[in-house]
Amino acid sequence: MVKMNTWVEYFIRVEPIKNNQAQMRENLKWTPPDLKEIHKRFCQTREEAIRFAKAMEERGFHTVIKTDGPYSK
Repeated sequence: MVKMNTWVEYFIRVEPIKNNQAQMRENLKWTPPDLKEIHKRFCQTREEAIRFAKAMEERGFHTVIKTDGPYSK
């Protein structure tokens, strides 16, 4: 059995608003966050990682679940 690590990377989501509600919002370009702003939380199982990621998204964070091992990209 291959042991893989699972972790959640999360950072605060910042959405710049340049227009008011009456105007269409322009397409925003992705700017990756500074590496110092990315936090990591290691989890025992993927299900635990999913629960943690959902909780952080509800608090306004952007989350990514990552794994290492033979099946990671």
